[in-house]
Parts: sequence; structure tokens; C-alpha cells
Amino acid sequence: MKRFTLCAGLAFLAMAALPLFAGKRIQTETTNLSDKTTKQQELLLDATRFRTNYGNTSVMFLTDGGRNRLVMLDKTRNEYTEIDQQTMDQMGQAMQGISAQMEAAMKDMPPEQRAQMQQMMEQMMKGKMPQAAAAPARTSYAAKGRGTANGFACTNYEGTRGGQKVAEVCAAQPADLKLAPAEFQVFRKMQEFTAGLTQALQNSPMATGINLNMGDAGVDGFPVQRTTFQNGQATEQEAIKSVTDANFTDADFSVGNARRTEMPDMSGLGGGRGKAKGKGK
Repeated sequence: MKRFTLCAGLAFLAMAALPLFAGKRIQTETTNLSDKTTKQQELLLDATRFRTNYGNTSVMFLTDGGRNRLVMLDKTRNEYTEIDQQTMDQMGQAMQGISAQMEAAMKDMPPEQRAQMQQMMEQMMKGKMPQAAAAPARTSYAAKGRGTANGFACTNYEGTRGGQKVAEVCAAQPADLKLAPAEFQVFRKMQEFTAGLTQALQNSPMATGINLNMGDAGVDGFPVQRTTFQNGQATEQEAIKSVTDANFTDADFSVGNARRTEMPDMSGLGGGRGKAKGKGK
């Protein structure tokens, strides 16, 4: 018993010696407004790092060491993929090329063939594709006054694309969420990191089928509630449920012993599945 107590004490001291970083833990909930099903998501952030956990997947944005990078961890496969700024920019350029090809092909199709293509795309994107075959405009946001969402003071925004409402957003400032300015900056850096790909997706026929969840470039603040609209109907709502203080260690933003897999080469439109390259640090 004494040996066990000593070991336990040493383990506690070792854990206590790990550097702690003050941050925030944010709990969010996404509701499918058609069938009322919900999914929970957890966000961890400090001054230089962000992590979101949902199901068996984690996505991290890390800025330490002057290297901005996005890390996607598949816990089921115990594999992770890392995307640096160069790869992110290549993905944006590739999406712009794909969008242009799709728009050009659909523009010259007879109405029946265009409808068949649209239906196939809708099935591929689980029914979230827009109905119009024309190239959609970039989403623009207009402030609609102050409001509250789930107890958080925020500013309301209406997002429109091609003359139709596609989103309602209520965005809070750092003080509204009790976030330190340094903690909030990680979201700004993440928006800048993904700006090229986000713009390419917004101008793509796949715009409403893909959601990077990186915030909205035309919105000032962090979205505490976001409602997505399709054809005039609200389809999905994301909302923050709680924001609490937390202390993190480096392990909270680590991939553990997961194997690294390489991203396909995005300089062209080809490429295949990557190979395992060792363990995370």
C-alpha cells in the first residue's frame, strides 16, 4: 500500500510539473432543423492553439513556432494529416479550377441534362446543393443590430448570396464571451489561413454542401449562433451552449501516437491516398 501511495504521489507531482496554459473550453450544439437531431462539439483554445472535437474526429489549428498549420486527426484510424499554408493555398486554387469547369459544363447543357447533373450533385452532397445552375455570388453580410443568443450579447448579421438569404449570424465580441483578446486572435489567424479556400468554396456550386466552420469573413466577432438557409427555409442551426475557463497542457493539442498520412498533391487535380509516415509528437 505504501509503494502504491508513493507511486501515485510521484505521478501526481509529474503531472503537476507539466506547463499549464490558460484558455477556454466551449461547448456547441448543431441542430438539423428538419428532423430536430442534434450533435455536440467541443472547442478548446488558448492564445496560439485551437482544437475542435466531434465524434471520432479532431481538427486543430496550431501557430506555435511561427508555423501556421491545420491538423486533422482520425481517432478511429489513429491517423492524422497536416496542412501547411502552401498546401492550403493549393487547395483553394484547385477548388477554383474545379468550380470553373463545373460552371462552364453546366452552362451549355440542355435543361434536362443540367437537371440530371444537378440531381447527381445533390445526392453526392447529401441534398445540400443549391438549385441554381448559374455561378453563385460570394456571400455578403449586413449588420442588423444588437441581440442575444443563448444568454450571450451579440450583433445580428444577415448573409445573402445571389439575392437570397443563406444565413443568419449573431456574433459576439471577446468581452461578450469573456475571452481575452489574445485568445480571440487564434480565430483571426485561422480565418486568414483558410481565406483562399473559403473564398473558392463560396464561389463554388458546392458552396452550401461544405462548411469549414472557420467563421465568416464578413462578420465581426465569433458566431455564437448561426442559422443556415436553403431556398428560403432554415435548415441547420449551430449555437454555443457554454464557455468556461480551462487549463491545458501540450497533450491537449497533440495527436498522441497517431500515424501521419500525406496530403495528395494539389498542384494538379490528381493524387491519391497518402502513406503512413511515422508517429506524431
